Amino acid sequence: MIVVTIDTLRADHVTPQIAPALDQLRKTSIEFTDAVTVAPLTLPAHASLFTGLYPPRHGVHDNHVSSLPEDVPTYAARLKQRGYATGAFVSAVMLDHRYGLDRGFDVYDDRIDGPERAAVDTLGRAGTWLQTASRPFFLWIHLFEPHAPYRTGTYASEVTAVDTELATFFTMLRARQLWDDIVLSVTSDHGESLGEHGEKTHGFFVYDSTIRIPWLLHAPGRRAARFAPQVRIVDQMATIMALADAGASAPGGIDGVNLLPFVDGNRSPDLEAYSETYLPRDQFNWSELRALRRAGRKFIDAPQPELYDVQADPAESANLYAEERPNAESLARQLAAVERSGSHNTRVRSSNDVEADKFMALGYIGFSPPLAGARADRGADPKAKLPVYTLTMDAIELSETGRPDAALHALRRARALDADVTQVHFLEGAILGGRGDFRGAAAALERTLALNPRFVAARLKLALAYLRLGHDRAAEQQLDAVLRDEPANYRAYHDLAAIAYARGEFDHAEALERKALAIKSDYFDGWNALGAALIMKHQASAAVDALQKATDINPRSGQALHNLSLALAAAARRDEAERAAVRACAADRQYCR
Repeated sequence: MIVVTIDTLRADHVTPQIAPALDQLRKTSIEFTDAVTVAPLTLPAHASLFTGLYPPRHGVHDNHVSSLPEDVPTYAARLKQRGYATGAFVSAVMLDHRYGLDRGFDVYDDRIDGPERAAVDTLGRAGTWLQTASRPFFLWIHLFEPHAPYRTGTYASEVTAVDTELATFFTMLRARQLWDDIVLSVTSDHGESLGEHGEKTHGFFVYDSTIRIPWLLHAPGRRAARFAPQVRIVDQMATIMALADAGASAPGGIDGVNLLPFVDGNRSPDLEAYSETYLPRDQFNWSELRALRRAGRKFIDAPQPELYDVQADPAESANLYAEERPNAESLARQLAAVERSGSHNTRVRSSNDVEADKFMALGYIGFSPPLAGARADRGADPKAKLPVYTLTMDAIELSETGRPDAALHALRRARALDADVTQVHFLEGAILGGRGDFRGAAAALERTLALNPRFVAARLKLALAYLRLGHDRAAEQQLDAVLRDEPANYRAYHDLAAIAYARGEFDHAEALERKALAIKSDYFDGWNALGAALIMKHQASAAVDALQKATDINPRSGQALHNLSLALAAAARRDEAERAAVRACAADRQYCR
């Protein structure tokens, strides 16, 4: 059983011209032509896929905001209990194991150097796992190419790039004689707006450009078919497991259903499809959006409500709310019932500045928890705030493509439209700090924290700005404040250790780095800094151990390899020290002797 999720893939881009391998797969698969996701965001959509639950019931509403509660059962855990070997290979930071989707997987490969991993690498690792996996197996592969920024130039070319890699993977499955025996599902978590409704990418609205997804289901003995009635992402695993005979029926208490009886009977399941986006609320303190789609009508619960006939008006251009008020109210009641079914509150987690930078590289803003004592009303309608949002997203893109001046200009325009958007000030501080204007960065980050004192990533960046300005005590105060709010924030311990190291307090630096590493054992910067502190304490053997861990995590770091060569030399392991020095030079010319 293999599930492939292609991030950000629009349903209308699985064509012979753009995705020939997927188009070929379509010819031997059940194609669900009207599949709907729960959110235009990676983490909540995948949480629903692998639990069969809507977000109000599993508690995950946004990327890098919350993690899946431990008491929410997953399909992977169920399959593992049934004797399946389970493996997952993901390609983006928002699916890091810390968000809870690793539950039930024997192997959860999320080691990614930057914010994302190329399809060729992810598929290669998955193929290697398949060589030794026992039978039966459940394999999840997540691919990221179509997600912005578009590395190959256009959205369509990114879809073609991932399709090309999948063609190679499918050929490998045939060569290993697996193709005729596996259930293979290919789908997406959400689509991409590509400018529709004024939205460039996804996450801000819940229109069909981002809510409709492709779904192809290939299985032994099944003929190709097109199933036109509306289905949901929450139905997928129940249907896949029924095809694979991995469970006689879908587990009780979930929102999803097994669709096979409806496919075989060629009849509609008459399902409602719930969708939401909390990004406007969580990241901008504006209103969330929720939608319910059923029988060709779609209601969007917003401060200015919307109703569309998605069959006659697939572009969702004519709002029928005023003229079809009874229809809208009926769908609103059904939506409220879905909301009331929720049993899990979101477990809020804040991103540190390392995570914030990775998310920014993918076009997201570092998360700040909702304001304490936030307004009692819903906040502004996202439709009314689209210009501010667009300028903010433009600023991220400009910054990530090496145009900081233009990015700052966009942010100042956004600030002129709305001076109370925390994220605008945060981004300004991040960009100014990145270009070395630490005084300007500190001012912008101070404004950020005045608006939202709980914005941890902003406080961490402010501490760094204070350090660069020589205000060590002010930096320590910011880091202490972070740890009062979040005792498990490894980055704060690491930055405090750096201050201690600079003062020559190597015992204290070591203790702080060990606290950071107790929280995040694969923290490269922590192992590297710990090794440096141990060298200064003349504990060469322990330093070698720490620095070998650092170079295992990042074998291409010239600094870590240089530090390792120093530790090995201090431990009188001269041949190994010389080899490490050669590797350091090859990785970074500044370490050449």
